[in-house]
Amino acid sequence: METHKYDMLVIGGGSGGIATARRAASYGKKVALVERQSRLGGTCVNVGCVPKKIMWNTSNLKESVLDAPDYGFSYENLKFDYKKIRQARSDYVKRLNGIYERNLSSSGVTLYHGQAHFVDKNTVIVGDKHIAADHIVIAVGGTPQVGQAPGYEHGITSDQFFDVLDELPEKVCVVGAGYIAVELVGILRILGSHADLVIRYDKFLRQFDDSISDHLIPEMTATGVNVIKNTTVGRVEKKYKWYTKSVQHQWCRSW
Repeated sequence: METHKYDMLVIGGGSGGIATARRAASYGKKVALVERQSRLGGTCVNVGCVPKKIMWNTSNLKESVLDAPDYGFSYENLKFDYKKIRQARSDYVKRLNGIYERNLSSSGVTLYHGQAHFVDKNTVIVGDKHIAADHIVIAVGGTPQVGQAPGYEHGITSDQFFDVLDELPEKVCVVGAGYIAVELVGILRILGSHADLVIRYDKFLRQFDDSISDHLIPEMTATGVNVIKNTTVGRVEKKYKWYTKSVQHQWCRSW
């Protein structure tokens, strides 16, 4: 099997991996990058910052419209088309994927799609290709941590929120107290979902400044988010089209 030789190989096509590969190539090095997904950009572009901000802007517009009557504006039959914004969001992300790929190409970085498996410290196999490099950078990022309660496979992660949620759910239960959970539950509530947030302690965003959490909890509660405190998930049970989570005798729909 032919071996393709490079000065540097980067495993991972997210922000860090792409930046590393292009910077090395700018110094005249022969560089390759491996990404196992079909799309480049990593978490931020595909299932993180970029699509999240689009959804935040969407919910922010909804809040402004709801406040409009207080400023003398009026409207009738306000409607929201979730599928339309989902498609627009997807199209925008795809455009960014293409920009990343063109940037790699213009920088002289060779791109391989597939899963990299190490043969030794300087060689990997990707599909049917052997790739060797003097230096290999591992920039594969991370994945969402899923709980161990029985039935967790019936729910979806924050990553899957952007990939598989085709419709705005009537009811949603978000489990988690970090900023991703807080952002998503707030967006979904403003867009029209009945939203529950399950947290293990008496407040969310505990790693942030206290003034943020102390101010945000009553504000989000006022918008209709039901914050279920001091609670852990005991099990998850699938029910009909949507799912239900059994949370210490409290029931809420999962998304």
